[in-house]
Amino acid sequence: MIHRPDLHHKFVVLFDIKNASPQDLSFLNGPQQLLQEVRYGLVLDEAIKKALNLYFERDALLPILDKWPNIEQVGVKALCERYYNLRMFGLTHPAGHVLIPSPVRFSPARSIDPVLPLTSGRNTAYGLYRMHGYYHPGAGLHNGVSASDLQWLWQGLSQVFVSEASSRPIQASTRGLWIFTHEAQQAAPIPAKALFGLVQTPALQSQATRFDDYTITTPPPGHLEAIPSVYLTHLV
Repeated sequence: MIHRPDLHHKFVVLFDIKNASPQDLSFLNGPQQLLQEVRYGLVLDEAIKKALNLYFERDALLPILDKWPNIEQVGVKALCERYYNLRMFGLTHPAGHVLIPSPVRFSPARSIDPVLPLTSGRNTAYGLYRMHGYYHPGAGLHNGVSASDLQWLWQGLSQVFVSEASSRPIQASTRGLWIFTHEAQQAAPIPAKALFGLVQTPALQSQATRFDDYTITTPPPGHLEAIPSVYLTHLV
């Protein structure tokens, strides 16, 4: 079901990062920002897309376009057929208008609790991050997204948050991936907020040191009792 491009997929991702100050996350291909007033870590959606594109290109050997294309010469349809990242993430002109719609969108990932910067002799900074994402079937079918494309997306989200040997002692890993799937046409719209709220990650209100400090509660996989038309898949 999670591989069907004609369905809506809304998902929650949890990943953690240990032994890293908020500015020391080069393996994500983008700077992590720190909300100074409350000391929360923030990984922007563009950094997550860059990390995924690197994974798709290097590990999955998928064709990724990393420079501005000649749209007039090649054409939008041919670009979507050729490049995985354009099918999934779309293309927006620097002036702001959309050239290729984006079926997959991410929110920025924010740490659930404050992340304290590393200090001399202290190498235990820890943050558990939560990100929300959406797959829209209208844009997906327009771009020619396939079941295989979605399979690679879920695999990428399950494996992309892994630090390389060069980034040691930084440790990162995906800790959870929950996918809510439902039909594109519903008698009443299903708010994403209502689905995301079913994956509960209560804040500790203190500095966490490991994933086991948290208690994650979710409905069981399968059709939701409260909303039977929605099917929940737990991948990680």
